[in-house]
This record gives sequence, structure tokens and C-alpha cells, in this order.
Amino acid sequence: MIRNSYVRSLTFAVLLLLLPGALSAAQEKPETRTSVRYTVRFMDLHDAEVLAWDQCGQPAERCRVASLAVNDAGIKGYLEVLADASVHEKIARALAEQDATPLSQSFQVLLLSAGSKAASSGMEIPANARKALDDLKGFLPFKSYQLLDAVWMRATQDRLASGQISGSGGIDYQVRLRFRNLGSPKDRNLFVESFSLMAQPGTPKPSSAAAGDGQPIAPPASRVLIETSFGLKVGETIVVGTSKLDGADEALVVLLTAVPSP
Repeated sequence: MIRNSYVRSLTFAVLLLLLPGALSAAQEKPETRTSVRYTVRFMDLHDAEVLAWDQCGQPAERCRVASLAVNDAGIKGYLEVLADASVHEKIARALAEQDATPLSQSFQVLLLSAGSKAASSGMEIPANARKALDDLKGFLPFKSYQLLDAVWMRATQDRLASGQISGSGGIDYQVRLRFRNLGSPKDRNLFVESFSLMAQPGTPKPSSAAAGDGQPIAPPASRVLIETSFGLKVGETIVVGTSKLDGADEALVVLLTAVPSP
């Protein structure tokens, strides 16, 4: 018994001597995180920062992400990331996929004249546009539609694209849109951040009672008729909006199709 007690006391004493060294070694454990600067070329800088945070996992405090914008036409900025090697590998892979050459997308814009009375049709309305109108039959108070014009637009992600489309009576309108892809490039779910239809300056005011009495029509200032944002899928056709024509029981209806690649 005396011997066993002596051994236990000796062991405890040795542990007391070793404990400070063990604690010191734990405290001096080498830092496994490294700091890496990533160049962001095409993505919105905030989106790139969120993407990096998403790769950090748990616990999030093991990761540090900061963004730095630069005044350079070639790049958007930088991400400064402090993280483990495994996290850096995930971030590099995600940025390589997302921060690629900007996505481009073709759009078809249709301009229709809509009336509250039945009327003979002019140019044939495409089947996809007719389906989109039928889907909103309960919301649109129109009985007839006539296709006025169509325009194809090629847009690059996050960049404003514009085109011109003609209405009746020689009236021209400017179409502007800017879009971005949601999720990965393979998802092809789009968000049109801004879409506008603007009456061009120097054209008569939109009116079905145009210049029948010989009186000159004063050219108005440019004005926005439709301004909105929305989401759609590639291959989908949607009714973007309507704008009632001045002094008439008619309206302009705009439809947009995100045209699939061949």
C-alpha cells in the first residue's frame, strides 16, 4: 500500500511538471490558415464575396473574407481570404466556374397593340406569345391583339443592352434591358434586373387618333412607358407589361422571350 501510494504521488508530481509545457505547446500550435488574394474579373464583387463565404462551412469564424474594389476596366476587384487549404481549394473551384467569361443571351421583344374590341389580325402572333397572352387572359382586359414589330437583342450579363422597335404611325420606341444568371451557368434561370420601354424623342405621342385632321403633332420629350424587373427561364416567353395609349381604348403590350441557344 505504501509503495502504491508513493507511485501515485510520483506520477501526479510528474504530471504537474509536464502540464505547463503541454499547455504551452497547445497554445503555440502553428496556424494552419493562409491568406490568398483572388482576382475577380467578371462577377459582381459582392456576389463573389458571398460565394467565398459559402465555401467556408462551419465554424465560419475559421474563415475571413474581405473585398477590395479597384478602378480598372479589366477586373472588378479582389478577394482577400484567410482560410484553411481545403477552403481555398473550394473557393478557387467556385470562382473558376462562376467568374468566367460573361454569359450572353439572345432575347426577342414583341410589341403588340391591344384593344377592347375584336379586330382583324395583322401580322401573325407567334405561338409562344399567344400562349403567354392566354395564360394571362383573366388579368388582361383586352379582346384583340395585333403584332406591330419584333426585335432581336443580344445581351451580355450585367451590361445594359438596347434596341429599337416600331409601333403604329411611325412611332419608335427604345428597349433597354440588363440581366444576370441565377445560380450556376447550367441552371439558365435569368433575372432581368431592369427592363424599360421608352418613347423615342422626336416621335408623335402614342395615339390611335393620329394626324387625321391635318394638325401637326408636337414631338414630345422622351418618356418611359414601361419599367420593371422580373425573372424568367431560358426558353420562356412572358408578358412584360402594358401601357395605355393616350386618348384611345388601346394599349401597347410587350412580350419578352429568352431564346434558347441552337
